[in-house]
Amino acid sequence: MRPRYPTTPLWVRLSIAAVLLVATAWWMTDRADRLGNERRLDAVASAIAGRPVTVRCPGPVGRLLGQEEVEGYVRFSADGTPASDTKLRQRVCAELDALAEGRRTQELSCTERAGILCGRHGSELAMAVDVITHESFHMRGIRDEARTECSALQTMAVTAQQLGATAGQGAALARAQYAESYPLMPEVYRSPACSDGGDFDRRPQDPRFP
Repeated sequence: MRPRYPTTPLWVRLSIAAVLLVATAWWMTDRADRLGNERRLDAVASAIAGRPVTVRCPGPVGRLLGQEEVEGYVRFSADGTPASDTKLRQRVCAELDALAEGRRTQELSCTERAGILCGRHGSELAMAVDVITHESFHMRGIRDEARTECSALQTMAVTAQQLGATAGQGAALARAQYAESYPLMPEVYRSPACSDGGDFDRRPQDPRFP
């Protein structure tokens, strides 16, 4: 007589199948949302870089294991040539995705009205828009951090508009970032030249800064 082995109960098999189905659906949804966000950011970054470049946001494994100390980075070769891609931290990608999907209207309206970074995600939103713009200028070929950051501050209003903000909201976000966050950045990112009429002023004839 053949030995009889216990079989896995039907309810256990159904439970496992359900878990796998839910996990697969979540993974597919997460991937579609991430790739959609990356495509939007590719277009924004390419316009600033003046060439086709790509933006990478961490997937599930990267979010779980990632311990990046910086919000974003671009590698430069030994001869100073920038890479054609940038990798952003998850919270930066999340804020930019929320902006593009219309989930930061309250913060934008508050900043435009009050002239300060306000709302639950105000500071995080401004930093995220600053970061993608900053890294895009690196991919354009600007390596110096202070010049790159100043260029980002003067361009982040346009970046915000491309992701759904109004012109007024984008300008208010940039002004508040310059007034509140810029003075607190590490010294390597700051320069007296980043001022109205300074050497880093990209629009010296325009009295509005940044």
